Amino acid sequence: MPVGVRIFITLLLIALVGTFVWQGIQSLRRHWSSQAVERPDEKSVRVNASQPATAKPESIPWQRDAMGSLESAIRDAQAGNLTASEMDVDRASSIIEAARLQLSGAAPDFFASAVAQLDRAAAVHPENERLTEHTRLVRIDLAELRSALAGPAPAVPAAGSAAALATAMNPSRSKSDAAPAPAAATSDRHVMLGAPRSIAAGQVISPASFGGDYVDATAMPSSSEMLEPPSSRLFVDNIRVENLTFQGAAQTLDGIHWHNVIFIGTRLRYEGGEVDLQNVHFVRCTFGLTTDERGARLANAIALGQSSFIIE
Repeated sequence: MPVGVRIFITLLLIALVGTFVWQGIQSLRRHWSSQAVERPDEKSVRVNASQPATAKPESIPWQRDAMGSLESAIRDAQAGNLTASEMDVDRASSIIEAARLQLSGAAPDFFASAVAQLDRAAAVHPENERLTEHTRLVRIDLAELRSALAGPAPAVPAAGSAAALATAMNPSRSKSDAAPAPAAATSDRHVMLGAPRSIAAGQVISPASFGGDYVDATAMPSSSEMLEPPSSRLFVDNIRVENLTFQGAAQTLDGIHWHNVIFIGTRLRYEGGEVDLQNVHFVRCTFGLTTDERGARLANAIALGQSSFIIE
């Protein structure tokens, strides 16, 4: 056989062997790739299945963003960049406000962690009133978020209001029925309030004086006060409101002893005076609080879920 033919045959065999080898390698690569795609899914399933039912703050995206903004506020304040620190705090405020409007769930320890971060941010430059005020406004946002996500119903002082509260304080409600609806006047313990009621010093406001334990003020303007005590609004007036549920309208808290009271969908005001809350709960309420130290204390108490609190 001529030399040229032998060389040609040899080269042809080498080419064929190379082709087979290349095809085999490609087949193995496709197999390995398919295995690599499947394994992460299997791993994620195992990880998700092993996660605890109670999520941590950092595992919820909006909470992670809010806490990250507060951490940035602390770093910027420590670096002396107070304007950036204020912007960081404002960003956290916007995130918390959006979470309230969307009724986004919150991890149990989020509120305490957020309050602690606000304390740290304000403590870096306590002499800076602007930064301090920004942090106090976020505390009010946290209080409103806590109220929007009100949990299981507390003990109702009187049985007549239990049915109306069952829906209002159900934490598993859907977004579509999140807004408080006026309770139906089907009980003789249900009182419709159409105008502010004046109260005098030394008076005790209770189911006996109202003629019922559930006061429905949803027909009143949202800015109208349900109860109008003396203008002094001081503890010396000795006014007590007890064992009642209020829905709608607005109410100033100063100067009154509130005992065993529930507010539902009410605009609560605090003007920096004396206030006594004993077993008081806020459900889907909004708050107009002062941005001084006393207002911050009240906002913190509500945000942390404290139902009893006194400022003298």
